[in-house]
Amino acid sequence: MTRTSLIALAIAGLLAGGLYLMKGRPLLAEQPYAEREAEIAKRDAADLNPSEMLARLQMAARQQPDAPEPQYFIGVLLRSQGRSDEALRAFQSALRRDDTHVPSLVALADIIMIRDGGIVTEPAAQLYDRAWRLDPSQHRAGLLSALPAYEAGDIEAAEAHWQEVREDMEPGDPLFAMLDVFKSQIDEARDAPAEPGE
Repeated sequence: MTRTSLIALAIAGLLAGGLYLMKGRPLLAEQPYAEREAEIAKRDAADLNPSEMLARLQMAARQQPDAPEPQYFIGVLLRSQGRSDEALRAFQSALRRDDTHVPSLVALADIIMIRDGGIVTEPAAQLYDRAWRLDPSQHRAGLLSALPAYEAGDIEAAEAHWQEVREDMEPGDPLFAMLDVFKSQIDEARDAPAEPGE
């Protein structure tokens, strides 16, 4: 290729680039992604892999910016993939949209409890309690919410709260066994001799 041909090609390229900068959408690669999103939106949700389902939920979140549900389900999906920190942020995002969204309250409390080594700390307890007060059928949340009081030695208050939760539960509910396990763990930790140097 001659020098003149190279110069002509370069000029043509510059002109085309100039036209694209003036009329096109430079540096935006969303068109292929938009096409991919459209294809994902048409498919049955049961046929989507986790990354495709996440993309679909993110589309729903953009389409319904004030709805907590897409953010909640994003959190559920991320949690199932072991991405706890991202899931926590998604549940918080759902609650910023609706601070009475009970599934997000419970899910956020669960993530915090897991993060804190399986112990129901005060932040998790407050979320559980709010979920139970908004929806008294959330028995597990109601029972877990009083564990910090029990651990702090305020057994009377904890038992009174549990009695209130139990009033709406069936006798023999397996959640009672779960509560007994938590209580026995707290009792064992309380009764354990202190380590030297503590």
